[in-house]
This record gives sequence, structure tokens and C-alpha cells, in this order.
Amino acid sequence: MVPVTEDSNTISDEDYLVLRAKNSLKSDPFEAKAWMITAKTLFPDNFAVQFEAYQIEKAAKNVKEAAKCFSAIFQKFQEEAEMWQEVQALTTSLRSDMAEPDADFLRDMFSQIPLEVQHQLLLMTAEHSEDTMEHCRLLLLLLRRFPQTVPQHGPRLVDTLMTAEKHSHYQNSVNCFRKLLVCDLLPLLGSNSVDLPSKQLFRLLHKSIEFYLCYLMSPSKAIQDLPELESRIEDPWKNLFVIQEATGRKLGWELSAMFGHSWNKDLYWQKITQFHQACASVGDDHPNHKQLLYCITTFFLYCLHEYVTTLDSGGGEVPLVLVEAFCGESEVVSASVSASTSGAGESKVKRRKAEITDESSASTPLLTVARPANMVVVHNFLMAVRCRDLLHSSESLEREFTKLSQHLKLDSWLNGFLIDAALYKGRFDEAQNKIGNITALDTGINGNLRRHLRLASTFYCQGLFARSLEHILQVITLLPSSSMLTSLPSTHQLTNVLLQPSQSNRHLHFLPLTRLQVLQYCIKLLVAALKHQCLSKLQPDSDLAIGHIITLLQFDWPLEEELMTQLMERIRQRGSFSYSLFQNYVVNVDVLEEFMYLSTEQGGGISLDVMPSVQITSQRRISTRGTDKGVKEDFKLAMKRQVARSVEPLDNLIIKFLTSERDLLLQSLE
Repeated sequence: MVPVTEDSNTISDEDYLVLRAKNSLKSDPFEAKAWMITAKTLFPDNFAVQFEAYQIEKAAKNVKEAAKCFSAIFQKFQEEAEMWQEVQALTTSLRSDMAEPDADFLRDMFSQIPLEVQHQLLLMTAEHSEDTMEHCRLLLLLLRRFPQTVPQHGPRLVDTLMTAEKHSHYQNSVNCFRKLLVCDLLPLLGSNSVDLPSKQLFRLLHKSIEFYLCYLMSPSKAIQDLPELESRIEDPWKNLFVIQEATGRKLGWELSAMFGHSWNKDLYWQKITQFHQACASVGDDHPNHKQLLYCITTFFLYCLHEYVTTLDSGGGEVPLVLVEAFCGESEVVSASVSASTSGAGESKVKRRKAEITDESSASTPLLTVARPANMVVVHNFLMAVRCRDLLHSSESLEREFTKLSQHLKLDSWLNGFLIDAALYKGRFDEAQNKIGNITALDTGINGNLRRHLRLASTFYCQGLFARSLEHILQVITLLPSSSMLTSLPSTHQLTNVLLQPSQSNRHLHFLPLTRLQVLQYCIKLLVAALKHQCLSKLQPDSDLAIGHIITLLQFDWPLEEELMTQLMERIRQRGSFSYSLFQNYVVNVDVLEEFMYLSTEQGGGISLDVMPSVQITSQRRISTRGTDKGVKEDFKLAMKRQVARSVEPLDNLIIKFLTSERDLLLQSLE
């Protein structure tokens, strides 16, 4: 027995019983329980007694008994501060997934509380909360636990969340209230028979698309005023598809049912085109028009996001950029080759330009990637192009999509894709204008690289080779330094994917933004421009252009050995060749051997002015015995010195050539 003291004589009977129970708890739990049963029976209306009984059961980890005590206390003593502290701890544990002993116990205890008490507890707790965010969280918890209450409380919670977001004056749609509305509440409304006005359904669909797009575009994926753990959204597109399907179902849309299936993109597209063809004859006011607009837009944005993501990551490796590539010997330039052509020549150029435009429009460009694993970027791009074309297939669809784009603020997200789409369709002026519009937005090395590569590509397509060169030189300044290329690039390093045989008149390539491949592309662009500007015109003074091409072809030798053979044959036919930059930049052993051979009688004894003060010719009159022999020996020694330089890093050599010989390159291109 507890000894009777002066203090124990002064305490109340109920406090005495509680004290006896506490003292017995450690030594004899059964005795303690007997004392508490006595106390609860004698004083059923005393909160301190009832709450202490709960605390004793909780401390003993008796889930069922604690739940019984808690239920009785909650229904009878709802005004007590200690009670509400315990309720708050309980609801906090229900919203958390943290594996902590106290939280685990409270969750287990809540599951043992009668359902009607659970419902009453959550509802009263929500109404008791003065903080709007806390109120909304608790109501969401109620709706998840009791789906049958969604029709009763769901619509009111929609209004509460939208009003709270509006009054909070958030500048960004990725905020805590929008997240609760879109990610937590709308899926519950969609899976329940809740009737909402059509106007509100459209508004909620807009808010959902806007939220997920902004979230996907956010580099940090942070949601304003939410902790990091709650900011993670595992599968945004899956969530949006759920909302799209549910919203469409409530609006009576047939097409939106496709978002309830985990199809590949081809099946989605097939469903869209079939529906579009079936309702092609209905008017713009028909409900089918709206569902076509929203379903295509959602699918378009899905394809577009995957395209942009793959483009920026290069499939997990390096970023990509879409550029004009080459179709072998059949390549064409989609513009007039000279702005100064006049008279009959000008008419001929215009006719040719028109023919090329017609051919391009009648033929789909070939699209290639450096690695087969990156073919997904081609598929996503083509699917996005098809969707956009369909959204612009009628004036009404185009008008409605433009309004929707403005509402969703899609411009900044669409710009890069629209440049690529314009390039794909051969609209080079449009592409250049759009490139200029995003200059301020697309910053950083990769952004600037993309900008100048796109401009170099489009100016090349227009036959403006000198302007293309200016942007190539800008690209060169942006290339990262590299210590990897210390020797000749091998065929294992470089592939001829930029030069593809094709039934199409055009070839586009997704170029990786690496030093090696960007430099290779710039070289091929210049080689193609030099061939078109000088060699195809059969100009008598083409040695400078031939020399430039030979210098450039060294970089990915022997991939273009066939072109080198053609150049050597042309030199042989002319009987002479002069190139003052030869000693500075021509170091490839195979190329040097070709020139050595040209200088011999078997090679044609070609007159070569490629070394300072050394010229070889079989036609020269010999005035002094042995003079030619000395000249030939000097030529051989000079060529041996060139051979000794073959170990120089070719990337650095070519970059030096491009930057140092800008004026001579322009001379050949203008």
C-alpha cells in the first residue's frame, strides 16, 4: 500500500485513485488497471481520470484499449485543450508515412476506433482548424478515409482551395493550394459520382494542365510552401491523364476514354485520327469539337515534353540539336545561290528554287540520330509535329488552340519545338525569326551552341554561305576545350551519319552537342558550301576552294576519301594546283602521299605551288644541269616535314584554320 502522508490526506478522491494506479503501474500492471477501472467507474465525468486511463493504456501499447478510451474521451470531452493536442498528434500521424513508434501506434489505434467516431473526429478537427492549409489537408484526409463523403464535402473543398490560392497571390501555379487541388482532390472527385458545372470542369482541367506543365518545366521540381518530401510527384503525365479521362467522362466525351489506357503513342494517335475523320463533317459548336481540341492538346503536350526532355538530355548522355544534314551527291540547296544573278540567269534560279520547294514539300525529310538508342527523339518529334498539324488543320481548331496556348502560357515551352518544326518543313525564314525571339531565354553554353548551329544550318539552306560561316565561327568559340583528341580521329570515333543516301531531297540530323561531333558538322557544312559555291560552277580559279576542302577533309579522314579522289582528279585534269596555306594546315599522311604522287611523272608531273619557294613542274626548261633535281629534293624534304606534323591534334589545327583564315574562306564563299 502507498503510505498515507500529509499530502495524500489533502488530495481529492479521484486524484488519489489515479495516484495509486500510477504507483502500481511499474510493479503490478494488473493492480494499476484495477485502480483505473475503479476511478473511471466512480468518476465517469472527470476528464483527468478518463484521460489518465487513456495515457496508461497508450504507455502500455495496448492498441484496442487505448482506442476505446480515446473514443469515449473524444465524444465526451471535446473542449479540453489536452484532448485537442492528442487529436492533433493523431491527425498528423495519419497524414505522415514516417515510420516512427509513436506515429505507428497512433495510426494503429485510429484503425481500431469505430468508423462513425473516425468520421466525426476528422470532420470536427477540420472545422476546428483556423489555418486554411491545415483545414484543407484534414478534409482531404476525411475524403480519402470516407469516399462516400466526397459528394458532400468535395465541391466545397474545391472552392476553398481555389479561393485560398487566389487570395495568396501566388505568381506561380506550382504552389501548395494548387497541388492539393490537382494532385489530391481532383482524382477523388473523378472517381466519384460528383456533378460539377461544365464551366467549372473546364476551369479545373485548365488548372490541372497548367500545374503539371509548370511543374515539369521547373528545374527544381519544388512546390511553393510545401516541404521537399511533399513536392515529389512520381508520374505527372499519368496523373494528368487520370484527370483528363475523368473530366471527359463527366462531360460525356468519348475520345477522352483513351487516357484510361496505357497505350503507346501510335495507338493514341490512331484513336485521335479516327475520331477526327469521323467528326470532320460536324460544326464547330458540336461537343465533339471541344473534346477533339482538349484531347489532342493534352496528347500533343505529352509528346512535346518527352521530345524536349530527350533533346535536352540526349537520352541520358549529351543534349541534341536538330540541324540540316546532307543527302550524299544528290544534296540540294533550298534557295537561290546568288542574290546578284540577273536577266535569264535570275529566272532560271527562281525556277530552280520553285522546283526545289515543290520537291521538298512533296517529300518527307529523312531524320537520323547518332545512336539507335536515341531514335525515341525522332518518334516524339514526328508525333508532336503531327499533333500540331492537326490542331492547325482548320481555322476553328487553330483559333481555339491559340486561345488555350495563351491561357496556359505555352509560348516559352513551344519555341524550341517550333524552330525545329519550321526547319523540318523547310520554312527557314520562320525558323530564323523564332531563333531570334528566344535568344534571351535560351542561355548558357548549350543554349548559345544551339542558337548558332541552327542559324548556321538555316543560312546554309538558303544559300547564304557567308552568313552561315559567321555562325560557324561563333560555334567554334563556344566549343569546350578537350584533352581527349590528341591524335587523328578514327572511324570508330566519327561516323558518316551526317551524309546519308536517301530517297528524300532533305536530311535532318539530331546532332549531339559534343566537341567532336559539332566540329565534324561545321566542317561538313563548310565543305558542302564550298562544293556548291565553287566546284559545281566549274570556275577556272577554284584552287583556293579546293585547298580549303582538302584541309577540312583531314578531320574525319578517311570517311570522305571518295571526294578527295575527285579533287585529285580535278587537279590532274587542270595540270596545276596552287594553295598558299598548304604548309600551314595539310598534315594528313595519305593526303601528302597523294600530292607526292601528283608531282611524279607517273602521277602526271603536276605543277604544284604548295610550298614556299618550291614549285614542281615537268614542263619547265632546265637551264642548269641538276637544278630540277634540287627542287624536287627540296619538295620532298618539305613534304617530310609536313608528314612529321601528322601527330598534331587535328581538332586544334582545324579550329585554328577556321578562325585564322576567315577572310580567305569568305573569299571562296561569297
